Amino acid sequence: MVVVFIKPVRAGHTFQRSEWPLHITLARFDSKLPPDGVMKRIDRAFSGLQAFEVRTGSDDFFGRNRSVPVSLVEPHPQLQLLHDRLLDALGTDVHLLSPHHMRQNFRPHISHQAEGRLHSGDVVHVQQAALVDMRPDGDAKHRRVLAVWNGQAEPAVP
Repeated sequence: MVVVFIKPVRAGHTFQRSEWPLHITLARFDSKLPPDGVMKRIDRAFSGLQAFEVRTGSDDFFGRNRSVPVSLVEPHPQLQLLHDRLLDALGTDVHLLSPHHMRQNFRPHISHQAEGRLHSGDVVHVQQAALVDMRPDGDAKHRRVLAVWNGQAEPAVP
């Protein structure tokens, strides 16, 4: 999974599944490639990553039963470009989760989390993208940030 954390994190940061930091998901996927292979592909997508700001919009509910409260993110061409470049770089060797929410149907949002939520009009400074392992060492109860891309897309690996 590749996300933009609202507050930047370091590679190696580990957290419980129930304690996600606030974030915007750029793409959810599974891959049989080793993490290094995925990181090399993502390097291409985030080459020349430049910081920019997005604004949160209205609240909504996502999920199968519309039970997940979220703050929508207003459309922004640079955020859409990051999403599209990421999907292009990942190619067809990955299995996209929720493919119907990709490309022109990308609906960036920030799920409300235990640590809090954002409100309509709040500004998010997009300055980093992060690759998150959803099952580090086979443990589905935790998540681990494998790499982050800042500025010129050079990953920081622990």
